[in-house]
Amino acid sequence: MARTIRRVGNGQAELVRKRAEEGIAEAQFNYGRLCYEGTLVDQDPDEAAAWWLAAAMQGHVQARTRLGHLLRSGLGFEIEDDAIVRWWFEYERSFAEAGDAEAQLHLGKMYAAGRGVDRDDLKAAHWWRQAAAQGDGEAKLQLKRRSGEAGDLHVQWELALTYLEGRGVPQDESEAARWLGLAARQDHAGAQLRLGQLLMRGPAGVRDSVKAVEWLLRAAEQGSREAARELGDLYRQGVGVEANDSEAQRWWRQAAEFGDASAQYNVGMMNLDGRGVTADPAAALEWLLKAAGQGHSDAQFQVGMIYRDGPSELRNPAEAEKWLERAAEQGHCEAQQELGWWAG
Repeated sequence: MARTIRRVGNGQAELVRKRAEEGIAEAQFNYGRLCYEGTLVDQDPDEAAAWWLAAAMQGHVQARTRLGHLLRSGLGFEIEDDAIVRWWFEYERSFAEAGDAEAQLHLGKMYAAGRGVDRDDLKAAHWWRQAAAQGDGEAKLQLKRRSGEAGDLHVQWELALTYLEGRGVPQDESEAARWLGLAARQDHAGAQLRLGQLLMRGPAGVRDSVKAVEWLLRAAEQGSREAARELGDLYRQGVGVEANDSEAQRWWRQAAEFGDASAQYNVGMMNLDGRGVTADPAAALEWLLKAAGQGHSDAQFQVGMIYRDGPSELRNPAEAEKWLERAAEQGHCEAQQELGWWAG
């Protein structure tokens, strides 16, 4: 092997290297260990793999084991040496055929990627099923991914939530967005909603407010009250769309009609303040009562104030005190202040 020692602490590494080049398996194993650990020579996992392969080809058991573990771990490097990749394939196959679940998982990956063997999706799936049958979680995930990529809507949604919430895997918003997109394009309203939310508030590499609005619109058009409420918020704030109180009122009202307490409160306040609609205290009270009945403390406070200070035909001191007390009991500061002032 035409490799050179880049840093030598003493003559020990040179001696081990010389014996390794002479073909002594134990020296090849030991020099590979020096390269792997960065002891006396610069750390180099690729060179370690090459020396361990040379020793393994001579039947050195420890070298075979260490090389197998190194290749499985990855450790941030990519093996390009064809001889090492072919050895790796045979290594995994020998253990997989003996029933080792981890080897079955890795062998499936090698068939799927065409590493050390021609790509074969059927054989990849076969080995993943073997590993999954032994309870291997990653193999199960690989099989799900294949089903999702083949268009299984249920699996696409399940995988989206898996990556979005980190269920048994590291949380990955980019991967979640990919699976949400596949399900959303099949008109899954929940996926459209979650994709819109992720694009609106996710990490910088995922965020896209314009596309977020598009997906929220599609979810809202399918009857998602949460998407409708979010659209109302966006139109009110002018995020991803031009601010428009009439559109905010329209989407909030859709969500309100489906029973969303926050949207009911917002519709009530728009009617009370005359934003996007003509001011109508009676209509405002109607919507605010719906939200207040669901325990919305701001709505309870506003109901109390309308009954106390609103138009004469709506005033009702007993009802005013009741709703202000309900808000105050939930810790609403303004309600507590009003009750304190009133009592004084």
